[in-house]
Amino acid sequence: MHRDIVCLQIPSFEIVLARTHEASLRHRPVALAPVHTPRGLVREVSQEALDDGVLPGMSVELARQLCPGLRVIPPDSSRTQAAHRELQQAIMPFAPVWESIQPGSLFLDLTGTQRLFGRPIDTAARLERELTVKWGWHSQIGVAMNKLVSHLAATTLEKPPQMRSIYSGSEQAFLAPLPATLLPGLNRLQASHILRRLDDLNLRTLGSIADVSLVQLEAVLGTAAVVLHDWAMGIDHSPVRPSVEQPQIEQSLTLNPDEIDDHLILGRLSHLLERICARLRQQRRMCRRLSLALRHSDHAERMAQHILPYGTYWEADLQPVLAQLFARCFRRRVRIQRIIVRADCLEPLAEQLRLFDESTIAVQPASHRISLVLDAIRAKFGERAIAWGKTLP
Repeated sequence: MHRDIVCLQIPSFEIVLARTHEASLRHRPVALAPVHTPRGLVREVSQEALDDGVLPGMSVELARQLCPGLRVIPPDSSRTQAAHRELQQAIMPFAPVWESIQPGSLFLDLTGTQRLFGRPIDTAARLERELTVKWGWHSQIGVAMNKLVSHLAATTLEKPPQMRSIYSGSEQAFLAPLPATLLPGLNRLQASHILRRLDDLNLRTLGSIADVSLVQLEAVLGTAAVVLHDWAMGIDHSPVRPSVEQPQIEQSLTLNPDEIDDHLILGRLSHLLERICARLRQQRRMCRRLSLALRHSDHAERMAQHILPYGTYWEADLQPVLAQLFARCFRRRVRIQRIIVRADCLEPLAEQLRLFDESTIAVQPASHRISLVLDAIRAKFGERAIAWGKTLP
């Protein structure tokens, strides 16, 4: 089946957003990195900083030596997530199905939309113009028959705004000169081991890997050879996976005044967690990952997340996890300005039907029964009708 997959990327997305809000950052070298960490590493760089030799993954100290005029800005996860949601809203009229890669990057499946919108390359061009006119976001766009080739088509462009279309049948010719290190899926297949073995065999480009038979490649790499050989041939059957409606639930609070008291901050976090769990129960969904972000008074940010072994929507299950995340994030004795709790990797509730007619509440643990009673009271009398003492100011 012929598919039309578009990979849209806005390079250095957080720097682009910072420049939109602060005009003094435009046309000067900028790097994104934690500003209050002695050994902080650069996460993103502007084109001006890249021209001066600054690269992502480089230490901030070395980056300043290479580029004395470098402006280092801290990450702002709230602004980035909000902008990414705006980007998703912008592409909805163009693509019936899309998948988020990371903030500022998306896969769009335009298969079957040619009668409505014209050729996929023209649709992508209209979308790029709309993003530029509305927000000033310049993008790199790759169009191909699958996610792998469209991703590499966009990634290998020099700088935005640019667009590249790889026509059906020309995938292998496009991939042949590219280095094997560019494959985006290698991190899932023990990248360092595979790249080391390929280097030993002098297989440094995708073309050289494609020229080797699958049997020979399997003798060296084992089961990973099948996927790797397909990638080198430009074959990728993975679908564009649409995000479910509201893929995450987030609650945030700005502390006024800024706080440093552990118990008070934990109380505020418990209140945010209660609101998240109540909404999960209302939607009959469970979360598999809990994230916490803290922003200090000096604008430094710390973030931690925990993947749960099973889905849950109970405070009793998530409260210990949240306390551990807080201990991991709150390492600096600097006041906290803003706290953000996020539940994602949501999945529908799996219920076990009961053989006998017995009360569901009666067989639940006490902590679960308390949560359900609190939900009922708040639904009838308002959210502030009842609260745990630890969550009060």
